[in-house]
Amino acid sequence: MAAKHLLYFTSQQVSVFQWMGGTLSLDKILSANEEGAAAFGEYASVRTSSLFYILADLVEEDFSQENLPAVRGKDRRQLIQRKLAQRYRDTSLALSLSLGFEKIGDRREEQILFSSFTNTQQFQPWLEVLRAQSARLVGIYSMPLVAPLVGKKLELKGSEYLLISLEGAGLRQTYVQNGQIRFSRLGNADRSDPQAMAETCAAESSRIHQYLVNLRVIPRTATSLDAIVLVPQRYKEQYQAACKSTANLRFRILDLNEASGVSKLKRAPEESEAEALFLHVLAGAQPAAQFATDDLRRFYHLWRAKIALLTVGAAAFMFCMLLSGLKLIELYNVNQDAALDMRQETVSAQQYARMQATFPQTPAPSEKLKVIVDNYDVVLAQPNSPEPMLVMISRALAAVPQIEIERIDWSVNAAYKKDAPKAATPASKSTPAAKAGPAGVERESAQISGRIISGQNNDYRAITLIVDQFAAALRTQPGIEVVSRQLPFDINAQKALSGDIGATRQAEIPRFTLVLSKREVQ
Repeated sequence: MAAKHLLYFTSQQVSVFQWMGGTLSLDKILSANEEGAAAFGEYASVRTSSLFYILADLVEEDFSQENLPAVRGKDRRQLIQRKLAQRYRDTSLALSLSLGFEKIGDRREEQILFSSFTNTQQFQPWLEVLRAQSARLVGIYSMPLVAPLVGKKLELKGSEYLLISLEGAGLRQTYVQNGQIRFSRLGNADRSDPQAMAETCAAESSRIHQYLVNLRVIPRTATSLDAIVLVPQRYKEQYQAACKSTANLRFRILDLNEASGVSKLKRAPEESEAEALFLHVLAGAQPAAQFATDDLRRFYHLWRAKIALLTVGAAAFMFCMLLSGLKLIELYNVNQDAALDMRQETVSAQQYARMQATFPQTPAPSEKLKVIVDNYDVVLAQPNSPEPMLVMISRALAAVPQIEIERIDWSVNAAYKKDAPKAATPASKSTPAAKAGPAGVERESAQISGRIISGQNNDYRAITLIVDQFAAALRTQPGIEVVSRQLPFDINAQKALSGDIGATRQAEIPRFTLVLSKREVQ
């Protein structure tokens, strides 16, 4: 946090205070001239990171109230600047305060309080030093501008009151209405005679009240006005004796020790008076209205922009850290869930393995069963089904019990473009392609592989007769044609009878192959 240094301007001297955490300490007392400004330059040169406030407590401060047409934006700014230029010769340290709106006839007007220092030259050497040192000037304030904040800190009740304070510059009387300054006056204070000073306070307060009534700032029919008197504790008894409440004023004497406790001023220089309370309130919460231009406050604005950027960056960093933390927590939870799922998967796999071990053994391995099921699904997806042909083969088998089927390869042939010749008697072991049917008709074909169960495995004629019977039984089925057959021996007339059922293979069962073709029955 940057240190705060406050310059308390009076007509005789400039007191430099340092404020930090509710503690106010006096650093230097300088003369209010160019020599004092030069000495302050050396003081400020080693405090480039500090914030500087100027609090002026001068007689040369003018207040004037005027009603202006209710306009806004650029027109309002131009109108106020023109009024300030008309009223003050030097507007470098001038300001305007809005006191609200009032309706006069059909017009709506804004009440403006204009204020300026009539002698701005006394500030220039100090402002040049601050500018040369690139000091961060927060603003130039006056005691009347801070008075409403002091009343708020002291928790003063009532919408209007007269705040009277004994300060280093004299006796200040400030009229506050609805939380805004309306009038202020600085008078002399003779501290050599506390009793006379207290009587002067009571008399001047009565005159100020009459003056405000004559200006119509206070209505003549208004009730008595609260007058809050801030004095050092050593003068409290004199002021209580001198300031008696009247029909117009209700006095309340408040010593500075009590006021410091209410405003949370922890410590202040012993020789200071009410200005310490005003400086403390100014450092804690400076008012928005002040006399310095933006050019004088340039380095303060740059410092605020830097602080704002750092704050935004820190906030963005903290947000990113928070988001990263949430993501890390989310990742941790996901990893925990994944680990739990893996453990559950392992337990489930073990349970399945134990259950699978209790299943009865299948005649074929599970891999082959999966292949068979997949092929069956493919067959079901086809528009043609082998079921009709298998039914016909089953009927033929019923007529020849000696035949035992080992394998049936079923397929659907593509449509032919011309007629195919009828199948001749097979002449060799080779299996010719199935050809039959008119053009454009799909055919089903099946290759049957089987064996012959007979007591005489070397009886060629008996084996041939059984195969012929089976072929004849197949031909009796609608649309079935026997395209070719293959016996376990060769019976070609041009060759010697040969086969593989000799004496060395008497125990082997003879096998045969038939190729069938089935055309679509219209």
